[in-house]
Amino acid sequence: MGITDEDTDVEVQLQRVSAKVIQELQTSIPLFLRKNHPGTPSHERIRRFVKQSSTAKIERLVDTFQEWPQLLDSTLERVVQPLVTAFVEYLQAHAKFYRERSPMKPVDPLPRAICKILYTLCKVRGPKVIARFFTSEPATLEPMLDAFDLWNHSAQDGKFPEQLIWEEKYVMLLWLSHLALTPFDLESISTPDEGKYCSLPGKFSIPPKIPVVARSLLALGLRYLSSASKEREAAVSLLVRLSLRPDMQHLQLHRLSVEWVLSSLADPVDGNTHDTTYFNAGILSYLADFLRSGDSRTVASFLYPIFQCMQAITVKRVGTADDILGSAVVRKLVIKIHRHLALHLHSEASSSVINQFDDPDLLGSIIDYLLISLGDKDNLVRLTASKSVSVVAQRLDTELTSQLVDDIAQRLEENTVLERPETFATNGSIHGEGPATARRDLSAVDPLSWHGLVLTLSHLIFRHCAPQENLSTIIGLLVDALDFEQRSPTGTSHGAGVRDAACFGIWSLARKYSTAELLCITTSNVHPRALYQEFHSVIEFLATELVITATLDPEGNIRRGASAALQELVGRHPDLVPNGIGIIQIVDYHAVGLRSRAMNDVTLQAAALGALYLKAISVGMLSWRAIKSPVAAVRRDAADVVGHIIRRYSPDSTILPLLRLPMSLDNPMARQIDIPRQRTIDEWHGLYLAHAAAIREGCFKGSVLVRCLPTTMGNLFLLEDHGIFGIQDIVAHGKESELAIEALYQARYDVDILHSCIKHCTGQTLDVVRSAAASVIGMLEEQGQQLLIRRWLLDIQGGRNDQLRSGGSNVNLITVIGTVLQLPELKAVPADLMALQIDVLVALLSNGSRIDTKCAVIHILQCHCWATDARGGYSHLKDYFKKPLIDSLNDHTVDSRGDIGSEIRIAATEIISRTKEALQWDGSFSQKAFGIVYGLSVEKLDKVRGCAWSCIRSNRLASVEDMQRSASWSTTSVEYLTFMLNLGKRDRLLVPMIRGFVTIASVGSEMLVRNSRVALINFLDGCSPDEVLTLRVSLAQIIQSEVPNGRLLRPGLDVFSFLLDVDPAGQEHAPFYQWRALLDALPKIRLTAADALWMAVPNPLLKTLDLSQPTSILRPDVQEALKFSQRAIRNRD
Repeated sequence: MGITDEDTDVEVQLQRVSAKVIQELQTSIPLFLRKNHPGTPSHERIRRFVKQSSTAKIERLVDTFQEWPQLLDSTLERVVQPLVTAFVEYLQAHAKFYRERSPMKPVDPLPRAICKILYTLCKVRGPKVIARFFTSEPATLEPMLDAFDLWNHSAQDGKFPEQLIWEEKYVMLLWLSHLALTPFDLESISTPDEGKYCSLPGKFSIPPKIPVVARSLLALGLRYLSSASKEREAAVSLLVRLSLRPDMQHLQLHRLSVEWVLSSLADPVDGNTHDTTYFNAGILSYLADFLRSGDSRTVASFLYPIFQCMQAITVKRVGTADDILGSAVVRKLVIKIHRHLALHLHSEASSSVINQFDDPDLLGSIIDYLLISLGDKDNLVRLTASKSVSVVAQRLDTELTSQLVDDIAQRLEENTVLERPETFATNGSIHGEGPATARRDLSAVDPLSWHGLVLTLSHLIFRHCAPQENLSTIIGLLVDALDFEQRSPTGTSHGAGVRDAACFGIWSLARKYSTAELLCITTSNVHPRALYQEFHSVIEFLATELVITATLDPEGNIRRGASAALQELVGRHPDLVPNGIGIIQIVDYHAVGLRSRAMNDVTLQAAALGALYLKAISVGMLSWRAIKSPVAAVRRDAADVVGHIIRRYSPDSTILPLLRLPMSLDNPMARQIDIPRQRTIDEWHGLYLAHAAAIREGCFKGSVLVRCLPTTMGNLFLLEDHGIFGIQDIVAHGKESELAIEALYQARYDVDILHSCIKHCTGQTLDVVRSAAASVIGMLEEQGQQLLIRRWLLDIQGGRNDQLRSGGSNVNLITVIGTVLQLPELKAVPADLMALQIDVLVALLSNGSRIDTKCAVIHILQCHCWATDARGGYSHLKDYFKKPLIDSLNDHTVDSRGDIGSEIRIAATEIISRTKEALQWDGSFSQKAFGIVYGLSVEKLDKVRGCAWSCIRSNRLASVEDMQRSASWSTTSVEYLTFMLNLGKRDRLLVPMIRGFVTIASVGSEMLVRNSRVALINFLDGCSPDEVLTLRVSLAQIIQSEVPNGRLLRPGLDVFSFLLDVDPAGQEHAPFYQWRALLDALPKIRLTAADALWMAVPNPLLKTLDLSQPTSILRPDVQEALKFSQRAIRNRD
């Protein structure tokens, strides 16, 4: 099931459940707002408090429509209207009870709950839509203001925080802005009470006859103009609507407001007490909204002062301009102000006013600023600037719009370089070559400027204001943008935004321009790539470019955007795209969602539709999106697609001039590999993979290209610092085709390339090289096999000193040898080569070798190197490995990564496990080796214990009954550890086992220490005094041998002190051995011992012991309890 499955599509699921969710929403709202009350005429009344869980439930229901808000439209009135009615009813009847607290928790007052839901509706559907359902009765205005004052008044004296939460303030301010549109003069609905919200900023001059309600609204809006949250937006709307009312204009409130804003921007210290970014955003939002909402006659007198203020901030940078423009949101608002200024300049009322000033070219200055803003560092600013340029261009005449497009095109040409793909020569060295045979190198351009400029062209097309004579230039730039990619030094992509803007532009072109307009464009003048094929129209050319983008682009949203643009192009201009219906069914919006599917499946299906798409995909496969992609997996997928295309379509066909590999290197693809240009390692890798795919298909046997591959591949080895990433894949394909081996191993069987691969490769490439080496060995004769293996062994032997210092290629060679030696194709190995092999491996297992080298050698021994074999085996050389094996079993190397020697111990244990029967080890070695294995079976690392226990079981060192009984045991359980101690005593290997046991009983995890010590107590219960004494003496000898800084010194001393605590000397009964455990340092050991003693002899004094006390305080009570138990046992006997 893919991501395009209908059952998992969010939109489909939302459509299915929307009716049910809407029904639940309509049912929940009345129960949420009202409760039954028999004493009222309607037998119900509104609630004063609402559970927060009920509010959250309704919010979740509304949030369901976040992705598809239009589904709410049919029921919006039935949802919002009850909320508005209940809020107004609460204002009239219960406003004074708002600040009361309910004994039930957690609850909210009803207005707060309603405001939360209304804000969620505004978030989902938009505040303008929701505000239409607010009551607009003038009688609600003053009660709303009074409620705002009453519910929030504790904040006015500055001693307490505000009581209203931000959702309440946002919704109530939005509601007040809606009520400010009342058609009646505010004087007629204002009361003499001055109200609470009457304090204004010091520099704000208000008309002397302003109504009290207007003064309160003005003070309230100014108060939240500098808010950091959503209420700032509602406050701006309130102030703009208030100042543009006719009665307020008559009192000159709009003039006073604009003057206050301009003075605040020019002199923020004297003009207001707010110097924050939020205040700047608030007053600039007011200016932008004022210019947007006011008619030209109203705002005409303010245009030039506002323009001068903006120039002082953006161009002259006077005062605190840098602080003001430090925020992207503020720069966005400045751009919107410039846009509205430009729109008002076209009106007759504004023109008569502007002509009075000395600078009539305001429009040119505004457009210049908007074009500069297209290169802003923030995406939000670029989006706003591009849209603003297109909106302004709609008001310009055709000549000015054409000049604007030429200016944008000229800016896009900056820092571009023309290069010819065959020679990679720049425009400074191309003689007699025009743009038709060259391509643009965009590596030096600014990606942010390109994003803004391309997005502007797309908006111009979307608004159908791009002149017809400029369409060929615009389309050529959009095609370049569709292929735009830049990467930072850290590998971050900066081209996705440019390509996305280009997709939007082509989609708009197909949607907004008629077929006749597009057919008037000459295809050859659009782009150099249009000359590779004979396109009948620009529509065909755009269709092929969109197919490439939709199938190969690395970004999923761009692939889907190109698919949508292709569908629009085919649908709006029928019968002009070859196989149009078929191509949009293949390059489907959902089919290109996954990159791997788009590249591996959709490309091949599209190529099968005809030569037009086949050639386009062939060209696209050699681009940065596929063969030259920075992602290795994508390069490999692209090479596979190249191979499929060559297999399906004849390589001799003229349809594949870029993929066809002729009898000479006079070919674009061949030259790209042969010329030692400054390429990235990713490009080398992809280009060699493409050749490997071509060779693998077997279409070019005996060609010059194949015979010259080793020479051309030598260019890769100039990049020593980067290693090899491409050649190994070609070598690996030797398993599938003789031609790759023919290319690499000519008459003299040159193995330099493969050897260099082994030297440089790591990780995944090492696996590929191992497969390649196996292929090579399988094809060589017996003498060639021996020579190659001997060379590898001599290289390891000669480079051992360097490898001891820094590691390197020896590990790779050892790993490859391990792969080769287990091949059935390997012929008999002579005795001298076998001796050389053993000498090298034994030397590498010495103590001076690195741990990764030892791991590689142990892997060879573990798998096949000296196990009995059908070819004669190596069992007679087993004596060479006795000492290295013992050393490996005792390897406890520790570095910053931890106990890395554990890998060696595990591998050596597996060797012992597999070869005991086959090699018939002598008794002394077997006793010594299995003694160490017994110790490993009780050491602190879980994986080592498990491996050692498997070795003991596989060699049947325990009885059948014991093995069946222990099948379900964990290696951390008390049963397992007790069993292993008894097994070591039985096999007379207890002393070497103790070397491992001291680590688990001292420095392991807490649970492991506890279980191991309980197991030791249980083991001592079954030992005679002589055996306990022997154990103590052996442990003392281990400790003495580890002095002064041995690995087992500290854990040995810890376990020895524990043995002294549980010493059974002088006791007649085994249960008394555990009395000393009551004084153990670990409280959990004490509890375990107390439980065991209670089961042996029920002693009431045990219940009175406080086992958490220090040992010195606990000891007398333990001795008293011990005496009681002794008397009880004697009486029982």
